[in-house]
Amino acid sequence: MRDASVSCIIPCYNCGKYVAQTIESLIHQTVKPAEILLINDASTDHTLDILRETEKKHEDVVKIIDLPENKGAAYARNLGVQNAAGNYILFMDSDDIAEPTLIAGYQHRLEKLNHETENRYILCYSAYIQIDDKDNQISEIVRGIQVNPEEVLGYFFVRNPIITTSGVLVEKAFLIKAGGFNPQLKYSEDWDLWIRLASLGGFAYVDEPLIKVRRHQTNLSASVAKMLEGEKSILTQYSVDYIKNAVYKRKLTVEENVVDYVSILNRIGYWEQGFAELNSLLEQGGSSHSLYFYLGLYYLQHNTVETALEYFEKTLALDSSNGAALNNAGALYLIKGNKAEAEKYLRSAIEYYPGYMDATYNMQLLHKENVLVEDVKFTWRQLRKVLTYYQS
Repeated sequence: MRDASVSCIIPCYNCGKYVAQTIESLIHQTVKPAEILLINDASTDHTLDILRETEKKHEDVVKIIDLPENKGAAYARNLGVQNAAGNYILFMDSDDIAEPTLIAGYQHRLEKLNHETENRYILCYSAYIQIDDKDNQISEIVRGIQVNPEEVLGYFFVRNPIITTSGVLVEKAFLIKAGGFNPQLKYSEDWDLWIRLASLGGFAYVDEPLIKVRRHQTNLSASVAKMLEGEKSILTQYSVDYIKNAVYKRKLTVEENVVDYVSILNRIGYWEQGFAELNSLLEQGGSSHSLYFYLGLYYLQHNTVETALEYFEKTLALDSSNGAALNNAGALYLIKGNKAEAEKYLRSAIEYYPGYMDATYNMQLLHKENVLVEDVKFTWRQLRKVLTYYQS
């Protein structure tokens, strides 16, 4: 069965190794898309040849848009939206794999939620797993949560649960209303769009891993600072009052909302304003592991090593598997010269979170004679339950 309302868009740049498999995963959907638009972004390898072969094989559904010069994924996706015939857009990256029931599952979920509530759900995404270059699963299922439409914006300000565009289905009219992807952004351009869409309608979530996200060899650490700057540039488009109002609409405890709001203030450099919020919580009897963790970060930011360590240890007394607190405590013990304690904390962090780059890096400093603050890597937010994996 083919659904005339769904157009799939895949930006393609030097992706000859995997893109045919990605396309086939869409061709073999139980509910088939009306079209699959392949935006060749001036590839310099054999990608275009593979796309043309695929187009010949599936000429009824596959269409190629060939760009004469490289414009980037955001531009390519926007161009795809402009040329799409469907009312819904399904985004895919050129190396990921859709499970056969992805479109059918999304349709069922959207129909159910929009039938039950007057608030309109305009986007759908799912849980996913991560795979390596040989299709082997390398992570547990990465899950999101279903929240009410009025809560979505607050959750997305705090953290982006959709870390890949693959498998995101959006109503085209709202994509256009939101202004599409910002091609000027080099980092987090998808998160930027999700935030703008979250102010327009609800996000439906399917708690099944309907996407396989491929992880390649990469050097993420070199771009972490740029990614954080990118996040900051996005957040500073909004007033702190607007962000606070959105975060506080979530149906969580006051303490959870305050701490998450502080995590955003920290990311945009409003450390003293965040510290005032945390102190107010303490005075009201707050005692959560998250509260202690962010107090630890405040003192860490101000180079108050002993007090920071005290709060990270308080965090761990309540949440012994808190990876970020384990790493930060381990790093502080390294600075203090207590290698035995440092190793204990760092090993625990890696046991709980295999592939944890900050902790792995800090472990390598155990043999260094004198470790300084500038030598170690601290983690400045609490970790996701399942880390993003990168092949080494």
